[in-house]
Parts: sequence; C-alpha cells; structure tokens
Amino acid sequence: MKVGDIVRLFFVLNFETTNGCRAERMWVEITEINGNNFIGILTNEPVYIKGIKIDDTVKFSRSNIATIITKLKFDETKKALVSKRAMDKKEINWAYRDEPLNDMDSGWQLLHGDEDDDYNSNASNVMIVSLEYILSFEPCLEEVFASECTEFEWSENDVKFIEVKET
Repeated sequence: MKVGDIVRLFFVLNFETTNGCRAERMWVEITEINGNNFIGILTNEPVYIKGIKIDDTVKFSRSNIATIITKLKFDETKKALVSKRAMDKKEINWAYRDEPLNDMDSGWQLLHGDEDDDYNSNASNVMIVSLEYILSFEPCLEEVFASECTEFEWSENDVKFIEVKET
C-alpha cells in the first residue's frame, strides 16, 4: 500500500439499527503511513456512525483494512433476486448463485433465511435489486459477491458469511 491508495474499512456496529444493519463500510484515501498505522481522508458519508463525516481525517491500523480498492471483482450495477422479507428487514442470512439469465443478472439470490417454498414461489415476494444497493445495508456481502463459491450463510458466531459446502 502507498499514499494515495483507497482502502475499504469495515466497522461492525456495536449498536442496533432500526433496519438491522450489522456493519458499515467506508472508503478512506491513505495520506500517511507509519508502519502498520495509517492516516487517511474519509471519502464517503457514513450512514450509521455519527461523529465523523466525509473529508474527516481517520486513523486506522492495517488490521482495520478489509480491501485495497483496485478494481472490484464484480459489477455492482448487476441485479440480484432478493426476498421481500430480506428487504423489509434489511437482513440477509442466505445467499446463493445460479447462472445469470441475462447481462444485467448477477445470478445471486438473497434470502432472509426463514422463507419457505410457498413464500419463495410467489413472485410478489421477490424483488430485483442492484448489488450496490444490497451492499449499502449489508456490506459483509462484498466478499460473497467477489467469491467463486456459490452458496453462503450468515454465521452469528463468526460474524461473517461462511461458505456452505455440499455434503
């Protein structure tokens, strides 16, 4: 990493939000490096974390860096099928990917996790939403969307999405 690089920091929230968001992602442009410690300028406006705003100076360590922004490994403008329950609660606990149906389809299907087959088979219970919008309230899915794996579930114990392996 070098001065001028943009890094993505994830902050797991230690408070409840009204929509159930569990973490906030923020982008910081590195302005100073001192070993494993960094200083940078916040390049986006926080949604949940109060007390800092865009253009504020942020101090952080190497362990706070989730991603070094080079180029995303997926197209955030592509769409996913999301259950209405997951959208209403702003909480996704299950993600799986099929073959995309068209150029705008990411192939991802996202669920709250307690939907049954009857619920899922009703088209009025499904929404088409951009990956970018999903990441605005569930930033931990970034790793999922960039992965080659096809199925994930949220792990409360690990506080992250983990791959579901076929048995």
